[in-house]
Amino acid sequence: MKYLIPSMTFISLMAWQNLAMAAPNATCQGEALKKTFASGAVWEFCWTIKDQEGLVLSQVHYQAPGTTYRRVLGEASLSQIEAEFDDGAIDPKFVTTQLGLGGNNMLAQTAQDCPAGELHAWNGRNVLCATTQKAGYLYKYNSQRQTERFDISTSSQIGPRNYSLRWSFYENGTIEPAVGLSGILPAVGESTAEYGWPVGANGQIGSSFMDHYLWRLDFDLDDDPSNDLIEEINSVPTADRLRKTKTLNVLGTETARSLNPETKRFWRVRDGDSRNQAGYFISYELVPSNYDQSRANNRNQAWLANDVYFTTYNACERFAANNPSTNCSENAAQFVSGQSINRQDVVLWYKQNNHYLPRSEDSNRMGIRWSSFKLLPRDWNAQNPF
Repeated sequence: MKYLIPSMTFISLMAWQNLAMAAPNATCQGEALKKTFASGAVWEFCWTIKDQEGLVLSQVHYQAPGTTYRRVLGEASLSQIEAEFDDGAIDPKFVTTQLGLGGNNMLAQTAQDCPAGELHAWNGRNVLCATTQKAGYLYKYNSQRQTERFDISTSSQIGPRNYSLRWSFYENGTIEPAVGLSGILPAVGESTAEYGWPVGANGQIGSSFMDHYLWRLDFDLDDDPSNDLIEEINSVPTADRLRKTKTLNVLGTETARSLNPETKRFWRVRDGDSRNQAGYFISYELVPSNYDQSRANNRNQAWLANDVYFTTYNACERFAANNPSTNCSENAAQFVSGQSINRQDVVLWYKQNNHYLPRSEDSNRMGIRWSSFKLLPRDWNAQNPF
């Protein structure tokens, strides 16, 4: 089913809901936005601003040129940021739930903040920037093809820090969520006004800190949101390390998993019924990044002990940590209760860590540092549609 929305424009929430009634659980949150590339590829979704998470997406659909229009995500957000200092002098803060990325912390944007883009308003303020960017080669062999991506972004300022949320929707169906950290550095010590990364005669380094980002991705592939499943793929090297054996396992129950570069471990969320024209099940693959910081957990917190959590959808499981909902578990580690995730409405929780060692060059404005990962279509199409 296609939703006929003019390119990069809004329709009313009521109009979207009327169009979406035929699709199960197709509830739009906020305003609808659509991008149509020159190739005919289409991205379509809704966006809203919540006081805690800030930018939240829902009903994310993609269509490659000449192929089937399908849903990818039912809902997606950066569900928690926890900020802590290495020296432990200040208690860690849950930025999302204790301070909030939305509300008054979300900055209004101007044309200067959104060059060559379009500004979109929420509650009377322009808070979202939408731009189309060149994205380099789509492929290159005897011939080559350049491609584009559609970016939406917001900016939240909380004390000395600025968090930019950006979602990039590539022409080929790839999604890249990202959070960018900038701002000014905290003072070194309790009574000084110094900034930067001073290295004194004793080699002392100040101001280093850690951010934990936890993303919530409610996959609802295609029409039926309740028939998805998780496959884990490992490539295990032989003892002589000359060959690798691929293993593919369906994860049957809610579970927590960690990255394993040794076995090239990755996961894909695939539909239980829908297939491409070649007969293969459609799916989206999680492409992790920042392997080097995946084990950061100096306070030995259960919800930071793993990189990925897979759970069934539960409306009260909104925040990956410091979840305040009544009669609901407190964090993602507790969300894992042994319930079946085989052919269910699956939620993927992905954790990234950002350990920041400031440079003198960060004084007194921190150069923005992005933490991102990708969701890659796998067997979504029978062949390259471009």
